[in-house]
Amino acid sequence: MQKRRSHKKSRNGCQNCKKWHTKCDEQGPPCNNCILRKAQCVYNRPKINNSNNRGPLTLRSKDGDAELWPVAVERPRGDVGALCGAYGGPSRLMELELMHQWSTNTYKAFCGIPEDGEYLQVLLPRFALNYDYMLNCILAISSLQIAKLAGERNATKYINAGLEYYNRGSSSFRTQLSSMNADNCHVLYMFSALAIAAQLSMPHRSGSVLDLLVVALDLVNGSTSIGMIGMPWLLNSPFPLRLFISRMGASKDLIDPDSRFALARLHAINDQRNKATLESVGSDEEEASGVILVRDHELYHMSIEGLEMCFAEEARGVLRGFSTAFPGLAGKPFTSLIGRADPFALLIVMHWAALLNQLDKDIWWAQSISEGLAMEIANLLRTRHPDLALEWAEPMSWALNRLGLSTPQSRELSYSSGLESECWEIT
Repeated sequence: MQKRRSHKKSRNGCQNCKKWHTKCDEQGPPCNNCILRKAQCVYNRPKINNSNNRGPLTLRSKDGDAELWPVAVERPRGDVGALCGAYGGPSRLMELELMHQWSTNTYKAFCGIPEDGEYLQVLLPRFALNYDYMLNCILAISSLQIAKLAGERNATKYINAGLEYYNRGSSSFRTQLSSMNADNCHVLYMFSALAIAAQLSMPHRSGSVLDLLVVALDLVNGSTSIGMIGMPWLLNSPFPLRLFISRMGASKDLIDPDSRFALARLHAINDQRNKATLESVGSDEEEASGVILVRDHELYHMSIEGLEMCFAEEARGVLRGFSTAFPGLAGKPFTSLIGRADPFALLIVMHWAALLNQLDKDIWWAQSISEGLAMEIANLLRTRHPDLALEWAEPMSWALNRLGLSTPQSRELSYSSGLESECWEIT
């Protein structure tokens, strides 16, 4: 009778190998023995020696030498934490948590119409299994949402995870842009859209919401380009863009009188402020040069009309969160003015911020920046352009009041004697 070969004792093998009295490679489930015998491989739940033991797990080599593996992994609490430690560490548990967060909550922030629900909740995650940049983007935005809800103490790990997933996804996304086709166009487009939300959700070293917005606007321009180039593919993709477009067309008559007056006031400021440019450039000059010039007046006019469309669609309530599309509607020339801190462009953005504040709370990534954005613009106008801030006191106050923020109660403001120009007093 052949003697059984000696082997090092271990209690970590699968149940079948223990029953067969064979050496388990402990690499499963399934282990190699179970694969060869086509048996169901089952491991016992890792034993918890002490429920109060919350120390780190030290990774050891197979011969037990801990010094070769000086890596410590924090052990998650409870039985699930022990199971996680055995099958991939806390990062795997976090990814399960983030996918659950996406499929139960985060996806709702991007549903413009009911038909978006199935695409975002079911189809897009399945497509993401074949496109790592999309999978990383889903994990990133879900992690950043949890960070918003977790409170300052618990937010750090989710912020760090969100940044890591976002950076991974962005790097892979850039390499795939040149190979856009009918199959992946909608995935590339959705990445570009979710990346905007992720960018606006990230903490910023300077604490400036306007700086975050300027970076996000570059992403908006990229997303718009993908949408325009791939429009035929998008309209025939699983993404229900065709339905969304078919439901556009809200009447401006739906805008409430107060908002309608505020928007009309922006048009009046544009007419007065850019009257000179409207008259100075003639069609003869355009015909001679062969280039159609976009005048300042026309540029601002188109952006205000885009804002009116957003107010109208939000008032109708058919296309949920439509106002988040304003930067794309306003166009790249206008968004570049925001990057240069153009005062009138910033005044228009203040009115957009007032509209964002009225969004559904589920659209957390846009709604949450509204107050900080409006206040930062108001302070910037008061410090850098005090004369314009005095001239625009009424439209600025309208936007801030819509946000429930304190503003001077008097229409007449003057500088305090002996103080810097940004210090105002009521007279």
